[in-house]
Amino acid sequence: MFPIHKGNKSGGGLTVVELLVVIAISTVALTSFLGLVSFSFGISVLIKHTDQANALAQEIMEAVRNFRDGTDWNATGLGKLATSTDYFPQATSTPKIWQLIPGKETVDIFERKVVFEDVRRDGDDNIVASGGTFDPDTKKVTVNVSWSEKGEIRQIKLVTYLTNWKK
Repeated sequence: MFPIHKGNKSGGGLTVVELLVVIAISTVALTSFLGLVSFSFGISVLIKHTDQANALAQEIMEAVRNFRDGTDWNATGLGKLATSTDYFPQATSTPKIWQLIPGKETVDIFERKVVFEDVRRDGDDNIVASGGTFDPDTKKVTVNVSWSEKGEIRQIKLVTYLTNWKK
């Protein structure tokens, strides 16, 4: 038979305290890792939604430019639209012609609209916020796309000025 060796018990194996320390460190590391994964997932969803909202805003801006280019400014175009009113673009079926419909449009989780404002200019022909002279051939265009993300309202806003370039 084989001889039985009885070794010194001190120095071999893990004690209960060491085991608890290892478990605690492992738990903290795992919790931190899972928190990082969750945070990364949330950020990636926010970035995805922001990219989608930006594309929707750009689409409206291009539709408004096409509307301006395809209409007579004062008869059927931007010069005739009400200011400080929400609109959204809609294409007719055949041939494709953009119209601006009063109201807001919902696309998936996003709500989008475009608002037009009159423009005023000073004596040097610079655009001013107040005062100055009304410019009937320029409109301020503000596109707003908003959505709810984790209980917060997020938005993308694009602003430009369009003129009656055919004049």
